[in-house]
Amino acid sequence: MKKSQAIGLVLCAVILTGMNFVPESIGLDRAGISTLGILITIIIALVLEVLPLGVSCLLGISLMVLFGAVPNLSTALSGYTSSILYLVLVTFGFSVAITKVPLSKRLMVFLIRLFNKKIDHILLAVMVCAAVLSSIMSNTATTAVLISVVLSFLGIYTDKEEERRSGKAFMIGLPIASMIGGGMTPAGCPINVIGLELLEQAGIRVTFVQWMAVGVPVAAVSLLIAWKLTAVIFKPAPLSESQIDAYIDSLHIPKKMTRKERYVLIVIVTLFFLWILSSWIPVLNITVVGIVGFAFLFLPGYEVMTWREYTNNVSWTSFFLIGTMMSLGNALVANGVSSWLVDLFFKNHIHAALPVTIALICLLVFLLLIPIPIGPVLATMLGVPFLSLAGNWGISPVYLILPLAICASCCFILPLDTVPLLTYSTGYYKMTDMPKISVILQLCIVVLLTIWLPIVIPLIGF
Repeated sequence: MKKSQAIGLVLCAVILTGMNFVPESIGLDRAGISTLGILITIIIALVLEVLPLGVSCLLGISLMVLFGAVPNLSTALSGYTSSILYLVLVTFGFSVAITKVPLSKRLMVFLIRLFNKKIDHILLAVMVCAAVLSSIMSNTATTAVLISVVLSFLGIYTDKEEERRSGKAFMIGLPIASMIGGGMTPAGCPINVIGLELLEQAGIRVTFVQWMAVGVPVAAVSLLIAWKLTAVIFKPAPLSESQIDAYIDSLHIPKKMTRKERYVLIVIVTLFFLWILSSWIPVLNITVVGIVGFAFLFLPGYEVMTWREYTNNVSWTSFFLIGTMMSLGNALVANGVSSWLVDLFFKNHIHAALPVTIALICLLVFLLLIPIPIGPVLATMLGVPFLSLAGNWGISPVYLILPLAICASCCFILPLDTVPLLTYSTGYYKMTDMPKISVILQLCIVVLLTIWLPIVIPLIGF
């Protein structure tokens, strides 16, 4: 047993025992206290890897029932019936399809040639590629697809120190770009769908195009800031043009698209087109369209992958993580924990200008991502209280829910979310490296949302 695992086991045992002695006088009933204690326990178990991540998530379901956080097992499994989970599953199918054909490599080479062959520009190409793919695929799937491309690129370096320094820049820039790109469209991140569902509860429908009007400009500027910070702080080692040309040749990309590559491209472009049409045709639900598009990848005669290839490439850890955290988020809302938590920060009515209110909401979300580094659970937890706050403050819920979704999806202050964990596991950077960029970047995102939302939201009809 590792030392961290031993510490984690002790902490988990202490919290699960101690929560039973916390008095209800703090403002929560027994079910609420148990839910909060279980959430903290699961986060500790995940961070310190006490058990395999999927096992910790499944255990969390049982703990909710055993400690009375939910009335029955069906309620404990509520997160596993969410449409969000199935959207995530099908996006892994698209990531497998893209890797089965030279599409991602072709896009990467196109961007390298477009942005010039300087190392800083190649870093930008990788980050733009990640952001673009992440706008229609899950952040986790996008990062998983591009890791192999980046690793092969880092193989160019012959000097180990130069490889390590450059690897740090690329492996930190990649997940950050994926998470930023996930905010560009509703289909880019499960948290965006949570935001849409919350607004629908309030009788507000935000269309695909309306979301893009908010998300694309914020993502574009944030991406440029993230790239510049990464390049300046970590300084990737330069490569000669001949070395880069040799790398491009090693990818063996055919000059003309293959039949399967054209088919995958047609499916993805059609999918994106239908998602845009959903702005005017409500029946074109994002998840429903995604599942239909996913089925076309298995069409006889045009089969892009086998079912076994798909299931072998799905991140089941992400599946269980999202399902359990959604279940915990539902319990936090039902047991009043989320309202209690928001009341701690906003006990009184805020008499402030709209930009100040938006800034406070964004800062609160980023602050809570430190103890709760799982975006979906935080968005679920804060969503309903934010709807109430909007009513109390006399503003449209859009002003609170959209920054909640965008900020919660930028869960990169530390590499504890599933997306940065993928690149952190490559060993190119330490836990303390990411905050050198992420803290400044999150503050920049706060400023961008504070400036842009009061301008764009009235323009799109809210």
